Amino acid sequence: MRVAHRGHRQDARASARRSTPRLVRGVACSPAFGGCAIVRSSQTAVQTRRGRKATQLTQATAAPLVTSELGPAPTPPPLDPVDVEYEVLSVAPNVKMLRGVCRSERLKYEVEYGLKRGTTDNSYLVTSPNATVLIDVPYEAYAQSFVSCLQSSLPSLDSLTHLILTQLDTKALPSLEALLAARKAAAPPSAAPLTVVLSNPALRLLQSSLGEKADKAPLLSSVQLVVARSGALVAPCGAAQEDQLQVILTPTPRWPDLLVVHDPANRLLFSSKLFAAHVAPPRGEAMDEGGWEAFGDDWRFYFECMLAPSARQAAAALDKLDLVPARRKPGTAPTRVNKTSAALRSFFRGLLGLERKQAVTQEEGPAPATTTTTSSSSSPLPVCMLLPMHGPAASSSLTQLLREYRGWVDEQIKAAATSCAAVFYASAYGNTAALAQAISRGITKGGVAVETINLELASLDEVAEAVKRTQGFVLGSPTLGGHMPTQVSVAMGAILREPGAKAMPCGVFGSFGWSGEAVDEMEGRLRDAGFGFAFDSIRVKFKPTAKDLLLCEESGRALAQSIRKRIKSRELSAAPGSRALAASGPQLAMGRVVGSLSVLTARDEDASSAMLASWISQASFDPPGLTVAVKKDRAIEKLLIVGGKFAVSMVGEGREKPVMKALTRPFSPGEDRLAGLETIPSPQLGAPILKTANSFMECAVVSRMEAGDHMLMYAQVLDGKVLDENVATAVHHRKVGNHY
Repeated sequence: MRVAHRGHRQDARASARRSTPRLVRGVACSPAFGGCAIVRSSQTAVQTRRGRKATQLTQATAAPLVTSELGPAPTPPPLDPVDVEYEVLSVAPNVKMLRGVCRSERLKYEVEYGLKRGTTDNSYLVTSPNATVLIDVPYEAYAQSFVSCLQSSLPSLDSLTHLILTQLDTKALPSLEALLAARKAAAPPSAAPLTVVLSNPALRLLQSSLGEKADKAPLLSSVQLVVARSGALVAPCGAAQEDQLQVILTPTPRWPDLLVVHDPANRLLFSSKLFAAHVAPPRGEAMDEGGWEAFGDDWRFYFECMLAPSARQAAAALDKLDLVPARRKPGTAPTRVNKTSAALRSFFRGLLGLERKQAVTQEEGPAPATTTTTSSSSSPLPVCMLLPMHGPAASSSLTQLLREYRGWVDEQIKAAATSCAAVFYASAYGNTAALAQAISRGITKGGVAVETINLELASLDEVAEAVKRTQGFVLGSPTLGGHMPTQVSVAMGAILREPGAKAMPCGVFGSFGWSGEAVDEMEGRLRDAGFGFAFDSIRVKFKPTAKDLLLCEESGRALAQSIRKRIKSRELSAAPGSRALAASGPQLAMGRVVGSLSVLTARDEDASSAMLASWISQASFDPPGLTVAVKKDRAIEKLLIVGGKFAVSMVGEGREKPVMKALTRPFSPGEDRLAGLETIPSPQLGAPILKTANSFMECAVVSRMEAGDHMLMYAQVLDGKVLDENVATAVHHRKVGNHY
């Protein structure tokens, strides 16, 4: 049966290769495109496999991996009509936000993303006398509502002249298909084609998803696809001739097709995934009402999940954009905007820590003579508002958000100077990428910087250089035809050739549709070569669950701990006569602060975790509340988000020894923390509580704040009960305050 499946897949891949359009001078000649024109603003060279395979892991014209990964793409569960709503909100005189809102916990954009505060998917409509421009299409769950909302916002769909896609993935394709179908039906035969501006990786996804499928290719028959290079002026955005939207490429390993759009007339930046947050603001509010206090944690959490593993690329994007806060001047021409004094620009850059560095350009070569022109991006970009793909528009928090983003990026890059791990992966449907992102976050939480590298885009030289500057690595792959894809195999060869790689701790992971041989193949080759593993290999079938993602995060933390132990061991070896410094006076004094001994347990879908806690205290009478401090690298911290629920079992005096013995030992990733302890489910949450506890409480996290190397949570007590009135609570005594 397996052979039959492989044969069928090989036939499918051969068919896909035969139908792949040829790119000649930037124009796709495949009949599947229905005659649509593809205009490139930078020349694309057609290269053969010979000579390129040794230096580049991917072919620029190759079909994405999505055509080859085994198994069908998982279909998200249908949403109730009340889960999704649409709003049209004005953000500038000629700019509207088309915001799809979901307040349900079941709609997740990135499967590794754990916050449950709702989310939005924002598109933007920019109107001018000469053009009507739509920026971005939403996630597939919004497709029907999105098209209806757009139709009600325009005289007719054929009046839409431009579509700019700042980032495109398979989850947004149904909305794009619905839009193209509706516009084609509404437009007369003589209507001008819709100009679609996108990056080259997004074009390749569009080719494989629509252009090569007979039933969907006609949607592109009246579309002009423009691949813009960084700095290109792509569409009018105001009354003056010089009012032109400018696109700037800001790719990351997670989003290789990412670009942002600057509106000089209104001083707006359509920032796509940058400065985004998964949170649903109150109805009718487009801006960040409440400021940093209301949304600061959401921006920080999104950054840590999505951009911290790509800190170098994020830094390059910030340097390239060189954003300067400015007041909005409706109707002001770009020439007047750019006359902001040099002294004022320098003041803002110094205030925000945005001293300009040499930007790394991402251009794809010289542009042919087309209607798309370029503008110099050497001067700073004045902005009065950031308009991301998810979350609120940043206006009142603009200055602080820019400053904090730079600080977060610099913090990650600084950490990389002392300890760093590399996460190499290739993905197709995004499942392996989700695992890579969760492992990366675990490494970051473990106090080690991380570089996440997409092998579909990286060269062999980049892989080799990453191995040289890191102290550990993880390799992830889907299974294609019973093996790892070529990109992963070639990258593994580069890793095996590096002299110092064998001494590093490592790990492997992967998602699959049928049998998952790629993970076994990677593990076998590394083990045979003498590599040591920091955690057991991770295998996930189809879309990862909450339990899978928690396992990945714990595995990343285990790798970070292994790296830190090795660094500390080398430091001690370099100074064999040294001894650890004695604790300071404040540390000794803090050791006399005592706390009640308790056990925290939390659950989210199929993921659960537990920890021994003594830094817990009552915080309020009405409503009853408590605070608990949790170290950032604890596995349970992921489950204690705002809105997350947990149970507290107070340990009885005289009963603490078996509890401490069970919960103070090292745990392997995914290991049951409560194994060997008798538990019962709590009445409301169903979280495990200790049978031997003298009391328990069920709590919900209300707010969080960063407290050094810990997170401090304030939680409201929802329910509780004394189980044994005759037993006092155990107290944790310490001699020093620099460790538990």
